[in-house]
Amino acid sequence: MPAFTAHHQRFWLDDRPQFIQAGEFHYFRTPATDWEQRLDLLVRAGFNAVACYIPWLWHQPQPDQIDLTGTTHPLRNLAGFLDLAAQKGLYVIARPGPYIMAETINEGIPPWVFDHHPEIALINQHGIGENVASFMHPSFLSCVAGWYQAVFAILSPRQITRGGPILMVQLDNEMGMLHWVRNSFDLNPITMQYFANWLQTTYGEDMRVDPQLLAARLRQAEGAEGAQLVADYRRFFRSYLRDYAQWLIAEARRHGLDTPAVFNIHGFANGGKTFPIGLSQLAGVLRLPDVISATDVYPGQIGEGTFHQLLLVNAMTCAIQNPDQPLFSIEFQAGGNLDFSNMSSSFYDLHTRLCLSNGMRAINHYLFFDGENDPILSPVKRHDWGHPVRKDGTLRSHYHRYPRLSQTIASYGDALILSRPQPVTTIGFRLDDFMTEVNLACTQEETAIITHQREVILFDLIARGLALTQRDFQALDLQHTAPDPQQVPLLWVMLDCNSDPATEQTLLNYLEAGGKVVLIGRLRTDGVLATALNVHPHTDPPFTSRRVHIFTTPDIPASFVQTYQGDLETVFATADGAAVGFRKRVGQGELIMLGASFPITNLDDLHVFRQLAEWVNCPAPFTLSTWADVRLSRGPDGDFLFVNHYGDDPLETHIHYQGQPLCDGHPIRLPPRSGAILPLNWQVRPGITVRYTTVEVRSITETADGLTFTFAQPEGYACFAVNQGSIEERSESIQHVHFTNGTASVKWPIRTA
Repeated sequence: MPAFTAHHQRFWLDDRPQFIQAGEFHYFRTPATDWEQRLDLLVRAGFNAVACYIPWLWHQPQPDQIDLTGTTHPLRNLAGFLDLAAQKGLYVIARPGPYIMAETINEGIPPWVFDHHPEIALINQHGIGENVASFMHPSFLSCVAGWYQAVFAILSPRQITRGGPILMVQLDNEMGMLHWVRNSFDLNPITMQYFANWLQTTYGEDMRVDPQLLAARLRQAEGAEGAQLVADYRRFFRSYLRDYAQWLIAEARRHGLDTPAVFNIHGFANGGKTFPIGLSQLAGVLRLPDVISATDVYPGQIGEGTFHQLLLVNAMTCAIQNPDQPLFSIEFQAGGNLDFSNMSSSFYDLHTRLCLSNGMRAINHYLFFDGENDPILSPVKRHDWGHPVRKDGTLRSHYHRYPRLSQTIASYGDALILSRPQPVTTIGFRLDDFMTEVNLACTQEETAIITHQREVILFDLIARGLALTQRDFQALDLQHTAPDPQQVPLLWVMLDCNSDPATEQTLLNYLEAGGKVVLIGRLRTDGVLATALNVHPHTDPPFTSRRVHIFTTPDIPASFVQTYQGDLETVFATADGAAVGFRKRVGQGELIMLGASFPITNLDDLHVFRQLAEWVNCPAPFTLSTWADVRLSRGPDGDFLFVNHYGDDPLETHIHYQGQPLCDGHPIRLPPRSGAILPLNWQVRPGITVRYTTVEVRSITETADGLTFTFAQPEGYACFAVNQGSIEERSESIQHVHFTNGTASVKWPIRTA
């Protein structure tokens, strides 16, 4: 039977690389008589998979009533739905919970679970019980075990490894999300016992504490001691979620799971700036052996002012997830295009293209279909969030974007799947800077400060600056991985006064070994770095506005300004005559320190960033006559140039890569708010190489004479190289084509003995 695996940052079915493109379908919200038509729409969109939540509260409305075959209601026929998907040639990503969220009562947990077992409820810091389970409570786990036994009796025999359609199974959903959005500590006695054990393991016998006393201390936490207890709780909760995930995996394996287990990452709000909070909460889960990580992303808009946020979210995810897997989004926004909304269908296309350029090789478009709720699922009947397919099966405008892009992806095939992004620099980050999911009064000020710094400096200065100047980047978790100057010669880092000695020592070791660091933010007074640098910081009060002068640009509005005295060597930024930015040798390396927080909001700010990047020898590989978002992926069978145009007017641009014109200097033309995936040196068939096309390939047709390419636009340029002759005397024929009818043809190679 086939094996579905992850390695070399790709998914594989046996020895064939896979691009998984799924649409989420809630079979329990659509009449069973319409299931086939809905699945046909996925096939028409060019998708090869369907994903589905499997709601526990729907299939087991009472403890003694479990229906997964439709005996009590046709919409409970999970087995029939999975078999129908297989008949349609679709793979399946199953999502059986126990939690599913999806706008359901109790986020998918049957009410009887709380009614029969009130002891499982989370008790928050105000002493109030919530309809959220304490995950590791034995009574809750016992109920989940019963559910898993039943649902995996349906899922296990239908896995790809046993001849079925199921590729992967997601366990639970967005673990820790409810605690974050509600700002709820879990003071349930069972959870507090786990916390007490964690404290003792972490700090030793001196930290032995009674769980009830620990809960009381959290409720009354004040001052620095209280803030430290909150930090300990947040760090403990990472391990608590890891323990819960390990239990779920073991229980699923016990009932036959032998395909990859998936855990999804929540947190996408404010354009993605809060997403790493989910990464922080789930870091212990995502680093478990063989776990597949998957993101939930809902950007809402894509434009020149926001696309960098997705790039950073993706890069940080890659830094945390299983290194064998590709980027995978299991909730990739497909909704929001309500019938009378301000959304545009171009968003969905550009979003997909951007993430493909970033290395994403598995996407579940969520949610693809509207539907209706049974009262068991929700008191609100309508489930309509502007998805591509309405509840009556009619199509919204953005549905038609999907099959066109799917055609292009299929045309490029394995060559595109195997190609990899080409980052030119690296962003280093502290995951603990996002460990802010729950707060008490004693932590709110510190959380407000680090939230400002990470959003302004990490996202809107460093990531935006790199993205707007076409410097593709990767990311590295400095608390988990020590950078090697041979592999990572330059790091861009946001650091603030809350940094830890270990991270500072990691950076110092990197500098002394020959690394170069652009550090933006604030140094800890008397910290490892400040001491080693022999500099003395003076820090403005938080959120104090000030004007700074960087290189030749004066009057840049900034906040959180830090000035420096001491052995600074070269000063390049000042505020009121005091040094704000300096460059200094450290061992064999070099530190470039900028003690100011400001976003890039205009061309002056971008000019400063470009000067800084060039000054530290971080060259941009691309130059364009007119700006576009450009990214290159390289692969063994060809390279692919991703061009995204976010503007409302048509684009014409000439692109140079490392000083050389691409496409023989021909222009790239794009309609408003559109993108193109352009092949470079793509070996499309043995003996035939596409040197370039200036228009995206839509399809390829084989004839007796050769290949005919159909393009996304009627006019453009293409160059083909065809190997002719015998092996001993092979020659290359170059064919330049200017097409005006949306097609171009190339003849098969002529072989001689």
